[in-house]
Amino acid sequence: MAWSFSVSPVEVKIDNLPPGEAAEFNLTIHNKDNTSHTFILTTHNPEESERRQGRAEFPNSSWVSFPHQVEAQANSEAEVRVKVAVPSQQKWAGKDWEIWLSITPEEKELLVVNYYIRLLVSTGKEVQAGPNMGLIIAIAIGILLLGYSIHYFRRKAKAKHPRH
Repeated sequence: MAWSFSVSPVEVKIDNLPPGEAAEFNLTIHNKDNTSHTFILTTHNPEESERRQGRAEFPNSSWVSFPHQVEAQANSEAEVRVKVAVPSQQKWAGKDWEIWLSITPEEKELLVVNYYIRLLVSTGKEVQAGPNMGLIIAIAIGILLLGYSIHYFRRKAKAKHPRH
């Protein structure tokens, strides 16, 4: 028995993703069989000769998150949400990477086809800065000190000029 399933889209292109931000997309597993099947999803870093020209190996597969197991009912489709998140570091800006998502039936038989989705990720030139906690804390301390100073000097001024 040969497997009767397909996956779409076959290629996903994410352009100008600023480091520090994330992008999400859906992929669909089409189960054309009369029984339900469980599919295993993994990442695969293709060899340089298999990648598109100008694309480097994806630095860290943990930046791509998705459910690693999906069940598709008989003659139906299963939607899978995939998220790509690049850390907020300047060294990841202006890069072009490629990684593949592999979809394989859990029950392996003699003629099992692995489907691969080509994921092309290009990062933007600008890093998306997260909240700078040091700056936020410094501003909060500054406001507290300013408030205390105003209170202190007002009390001191009242003490010098008592009301009669």
